[in-house]
Amino acid sequence: MDEEKQINDIESLLRERKPITEIAQYILEGAFVELDMERKDSLDRFLEFVYSKVQRGNPYIVHLAYPTKRMIDTELETKVKELINVHLNPDIVLPLLKIFTRNVHNADSNLYIAYLIESDNIIKSIFDTYLLFKKDIFEIDKEKRTQNVRRIQQFLAHIESESASPLDAAARLKYILEFIALKQNVRHIYTMDDIALSH
Repeated sequence: MDEEKQINDIESLLRERKPITEIAQYILEGAFVELDMERKDSLDRFLEFVYSKVQRGNPYIVHLAYPTKRMIDTELETKVKELINVHLNPDIVLPLLKIFTRNVHNADSNLYIAYLIESDNIIKSIFDTYLLFKKDIFEIDKEKRTQNVRRIQQFLAHIESESASPLDAAARLKYILEFIALKQNVRHIYTMDDIALSH
């Protein structure tokens, strides 16, 4: 099944007038995914669809240091938000972290997805992962230092250590956490001091 057909299948599914719980179940069961060489699962495909929609969306600036975009179709955006934060949660947490840690070249585009995140559970998972990576920065053994990042990235082939740097991954998650703190109240989860890299 090719990429474009899968994206069209997901869009058709989301536009159907069925209960959102049924749509979530369909995604979780992986009904629109066939086995492929990359072994992407249903949630990965769903997030790829979401990213493609937001990437073609409208610029949305909460703060000039955090440029993001929003979907053109507000009804679709509302449905996607509910799926991510309610019906696909907590299964969606690892696929989200995988996207954020793999995206080493265009950190701003992580904010496209981060804008859609509102759930305390998901935000706390990002924060906890940030703390884990921050701790790994000071690990002397090279293999151990990159181990947690590589586990979350889940690349099939062994990648260069530079792509699994905990400092780099922590900085990307810090950027996401700063952005989330701008758009909603997260003081019950973390403060800006809690996400400082310098201590």
